[in-house]
Amino acid sequence: MLEKRWIRQEAPHSVTEALCSGMGISHTVAKILVNRGITGIEHAERFLRSSFEDLHEPFLLPDMEKAVRRIIHAIRSDETIFVYGDYDADGITATSLLVRFFQDIGKKAEYHIPRRLEEGYGITIGALEKIKAAGASLVVTVDCGISSVTELRVARAMGLDVIITDHHEPPETIPEALAVVNPRLPGCEYPFKGLAGVGIALKLVQAINAGLAGKDKAGPGLDVSLLKYLDIVALGTVADVVPLRGENRILVKHGLKVLKESGRAGIQKLKEVALVREDNLSVGTIGYQMAPRLNASGRLGEAGAGVRLLLTDDPEEATEIAHDLEAMNRERQEIEEKILDDARSMIVCAPDYNYCSIVLHSSEWHQGVIGIVASRLVEEFYRPTILVSMAGETGKGSARGIPGYNLYQGLERCRDLLEAFGGHKFAAGLSLKKENFGRFKEKFEEAVKNTLTPEDFVPWLRIDSEVRLKDLDWKVYSEIKSVSPFGPANPEPVFESGPLQVMYPKIVGKNHVRMKLSQDGFAMNSIAFNMGERYQGLAMKKVFINAAFALSASEWQGESTLQLNVRDIHFRQC
Repeated sequence: MLEKRWIRQEAPHSVTEALCSGMGISHTVAKILVNRGITGIEHAERFLRSSFEDLHEPFLLPDMEKAVRRIIHAIRSDETIFVYGDYDADGITATSLLVRFFQDIGKKAEYHIPRRLEEGYGITIGALEKIKAAGASLVVTVDCGISSVTELRVARAMGLDVIITDHHEPPETIPEALAVVNPRLPGCEYPFKGLAGVGIALKLVQAINAGLAGKDKAGPGLDVSLLKYLDIVALGTVADVVPLRGENRILVKHGLKVLKESGRAGIQKLKEVALVREDNLSVGTIGYQMAPRLNASGRLGEAGAGVRLLLTDDPEEATEIAHDLEAMNRERQEIEEKILDDARSMIVCAPDYNYCSIVLHSSEWHQGVIGIVASRLVEEFYRPTILVSMAGETGKGSARGIPGYNLYQGLERCRDLLEAFGGHKFAAGLSLKKENFGRFKEKFEEAVKNTLTPEDFVPWLRIDSEVRLKDLDWKVYSEIKSVSPFGPANPEPVFESGPLQVMYPKIVGKNHVRMKLSQDGFAMNSIAFNMGERYQGLAMKKVFINAAFALSASEWQGESTLQLNVRDIHFRQC
């Protein structure tokens, strides 16, 4: 694990005092809010309230009125509608949400999820031909389509109307669809740009629901009939690692409650195989336990299995599908470890080990897993990373970035060497010819090198506040929880304290260190995940450290206690 720079955030005293006195909140919560750029009382109240009333009007999205008008016409004239999704968890949940909504209003809708290995990402002409042959006249995409310029021309020639709903960065040329609903389109006035694909699908459902009721606006809040879909929305939003601010935070905060109580057979069985209980369901358990199993179907097999899981009402069918996903996830983990070992060897043995980026390829790498491996290499080496799975003379790659570097813009600079690419600043996909790989690697490296400084390659950890261990109690913990759910753009608060004496350290699990940390005669249980390589230093006699940590609750044999989740340590002399 790379040693991190600690960036101590200094919340202006006058601002935190104004929040404390104006809202009746503690200095702890006030500092956390200010550190996240929330400095005004009205903004802070809206953030903590997370009310449906703060959701934006869906008809503010571009082409939404046009999309709704066409869909309602299809519903009333009994046309065949196809929902065209993506094979990741966001696409799976977005597809399931839209199909389920159509079913609930008495309209049967078909769906198509591309097979990653055979069809690749996005809309394909072959799939459009099959959809047309099935008698469809209208296709609604979710989480894809914004880059499918050629394919949309073909669709139009076939006589297919296509409505694109997507959240990815649009290319210079926008596809000629009947409607393009994407908050990232140039000139779009929709206030929040960070919705996941499933969030855009919910906005479409909101607008259709209003249109069916004869309204040209959805109005404030969320219709009570749509609350039941928030379990699916929360699952897809968290899985897609979008910022948990604005509308995303509202949808996830309320969606977690719906997800805990969800009666959907598929959701229940997914929680079972992922070992997620109602009392420990959180952004973390969704992201690390539920989402990988839903994603596994798209990575290794046929992603339609994930949609079937979320659509079925049959417990037996849900059990069968959930166990299939569990088996695929285990296979995925094995493949992932093999690719990770291969990539590590290439990196440390290469003469260009000190490069600013990591760009590797192999014909033996599974295309469906390289994105996960790229993320793990970013964690380990802290470099923008691109892994390419070569199949003959062409390759498909996954890119993952670091803060400070926009991957999409970096790939834009290399577009002359790429067959296609798409994504956003932290994650992207691409395809290229094998003959262009060497030049692409050089050009991408140059783009990174000319953009970032040496300091950008040192991972950092933001510290919200310095604390004393004796001041950390259940009241403080409760106040911290009021700022949740935590995730991208709203990270779990991290505190610093020291000097702390290390007591009784021991290795647990694969690579974790459990210990007690003591200060002024007050000791707290602590866990340092993935810090086994620091065990020798921690096990020395009378060692003292400064620790950066999050505060969490732990339960053992029916007893709840507070513990420190150590994020980083600095050894010190005392």
